[in-house]
Amino acid sequence: MEDVKSREPLSLIAAWFRSSRRMLAAELSQGGWLNFGAFRWSDIDVPRALRAGVGMITPLALGLATNHLEYGVFAALGALPAGMVSFQGASRTRVTAVTFAAVGMAVATFVGGVCAYLSGWLLLPAILIFSYLAGLMATLGQRFLVVGLQWAIQLVIASSIPLGPGDAGLRALLVLAGGLWQGALVVASWTVTSGNQERNSLAAAYRLLAGYAVDSCRRPASSGQVPPPAVFDSQAVTDPNPLLRAQYRYRFLLLLQEADRIRVSLAAVAGYGPQCTVLEPVAGVLGGVADALEARRGHQALADALWERVAAIELPADVPWRWAAAGLLGELRGSVRTLGRLDVRDAEPTAEPVSLPGHKRGARRSALKSALLTLAANVGTSTEAGRHALRLALVAGIGEIVAQASGLPKAYWIVLTILIVLRPDYASTIYRGVQRAGGTVIGGGLGLATALLLHAGTAVLVAAVGVTMTVAYAVFAVNYLLFAVFLTDFVVTLLALLGETAEKTVTARLIGTGVGAALALIGYLAWPSWEGESAQQKLARLFETQAHIGALVLRAYVRPGAVDARTLQAASRTARKARSDAEASADRLNDEPSRPPMTARLAYSLTGIGRRMAHASLTLQAALESTRASGTAEPSGTAEPSGTAEPNSTAQASGAAAAADRFADGIETAARVVAGSLRSLGVPGDMPPLRELQTALYEQLTGPGQGRLAGQDTVLSGVTDELADALDSAADILHRRLGATVAAGTAQPPRASGLSPAEGTG
Repeated sequence: MEDVKSREPLSLIAAWFRSSRRMLAAELSQGGWLNFGAFRWSDIDVPRALRAGVGMITPLALGLATNHLEYGVFAALGALPAGMVSFQGASRTRVTAVTFAAVGMAVATFVGGVCAYLSGWLLLPAILIFSYLAGLMATLGQRFLVVGLQWAIQLVIASSIPLGPGDAGLRALLVLAGGLWQGALVVASWTVTSGNQERNSLAAAYRLLAGYAVDSCRRPASSGQVPPPAVFDSQAVTDPNPLLRAQYRYRFLLLLQEADRIRVSLAAVAGYGPQCTVLEPVAGVLGGVADALEARRGHQALADALWERVAAIELPADVPWRWAAAGLLGELRGSVRTLGRLDVRDAEPTAEPVSLPGHKRGARRSALKSALLTLAANVGTSTEAGRHALRLALVAGIGEIVAQASGLPKAYWIVLTILIVLRPDYASTIYRGVQRAGGTVIGGGLGLATALLLHAGTAVLVAAVGVTMTVAYAVFAVNYLLFAVFLTDFVVTLLALLGETAEKTVTARLIGTGVGAALALIGYLAWPSWEGESAQQKLARLFETQAHIGALVLRAYVRPGAVDARTLQAASRTARKARSDAEASADRLNDEPSRPPMTARLAYSLTGIGRRMAHASLTLQAALESTRASGTAEPSGTAEPSGTAEPNSTAQASGAAAAADRFADGIETAARVVAGSLRSLGVPGDMPPLRELQTALYEQLTGPGQGRLAGQDTVLSGVTDELADALDSAADILHRRLGATVAAGTAQPPRASGLSPAEGTG
């Protein structure tokens, strides 16, 4: 046994290199290494680029005006990355990200300057720590990934000018000021963009739903249905402009919530086939709502016209999907009604329609706790994010050793290139390396030309720096190659302001970029993360862990004390790990050669379902924690009980708990069916009747003579509906995608639990 264990690491390393060889051969044969990526011209954001450009050029202008240009450069080096961070998030989240980045960059600036001053080799542990943290913060999302990278990059930049503690502290304060200045400009922008991003986001959501309705009508019944697009992830609406009137925020959120309900009903109607008599006019109304949102005024008149269009939609009699279509029309009327009241100023409640009390009070604390738990869950090598963070730290550390030992001028660009180029997946690492190299070559020539403006005066060169970086901000989301071109131009010009020779700067940057990109690629090949062989295992674990935590929380919710807090915490930690791994796998599959049936499209569909399950479990867990915090035995924030029955009767509580246990067992069994299908890449077996179990639980809570069990139906109906729909959808997707690999007539479709009117209660 010990001999087998001792051989496991060697076998794993051998498997890595075999995968590397196969994948590298496939990429080179397809010419993928010369792929410069897509150019997404629609992602150009001129207003934000202008705002970030002003934020970056202001410190330089002030430094020039006060004859302290070097101070202005230090502040600009804080404002520049903070400007990139300011593209992340919506309103408050954007300011939070910029502030977080500015504080972290100030700390990194002090550490980098002092370490370089005391001993260049002291930078090695600092780079290892900051690089590891930057890689780990990717688990918190794109916004924090960008923030973490700015910390590590600022550490390396600061090391280029060794400073004692006093001078390093001053430079850190200037970097902090530059970053916070960008945050102040974001806050100022709220006054001129009041409601714009919220309206545009809502309009985009309703257009997506309209497009789905049209596509569902035109899609042949035999082709199968795809899930409708997610619309409830609109950060612009859930994180609205704080200067927007409270009633606007309230109604925008209502419109988004109604769009999410419409999404569910559309899926229910489309599930019965192409029902064009309803879906086509519904698509027209949804498009009309989007047009009205973009119009910004005259909402009542537009809503009146849409109301007539909804009223003209006739539902066929005696069809099995009539109940779902009726719910869909009711939700459309709700959206139109809210749309018509956008311009009305009255005494309508201004609080956000959140069902759980204390939601706002504990939101920040809960978010911080969740972030810390996520980071802790990904420490080590047991997760994809943890392995990437360790790889990034090790390769960056090797880059620092090469930089220190080689004595190359401006060798810190080696580590900078590694931080920027090395990605969790091979394709992105290759593309980013090629893009940075190409951008450096082109941008170096452009920088040489721009530096000639120094003969025209320092003020002209400062203005050129501002224009260059504004363009860089504008094309940042379009393509990294373009961004690298203008960023290199900016760097060459900025150093020319400080007296550096442009020719030497370009040469040093080219060498540093080449060495850094090569180390990043070698590091990835030495420790690759190909996903073709393990993605199905991670997706299977995703469903098992999400169903397990959902079942635990459900049992704890209907039977207080049945599950202890430690068990829930451990299950949540495991589920969070599994979800991070599965989502990282889907991203990497997207950049690898397709190997059906486990494709990136299938993986993204399944991880989306996993997120739905996670959201449902978190919603119920939040209600459970709120109940525990209030010291009550019953979930709060629910409807008043019926006066015809005793809501706390022992018999009713026992019946509801038993029904909840049966449903919990059902979702765990369904998850095992889905997981087994993924591991074997075969058609799923029979699914348990989740809809029947969910309906039985619902009837225990609201059936005739039963009354309402402390209002639990308000929370449970939505959560159990989401869990049942998610698992049934996963089984259906797997049956359609994997069924093609099974001989015709040998595969049986998963047992359909069907849809019931209870679904509309969610």
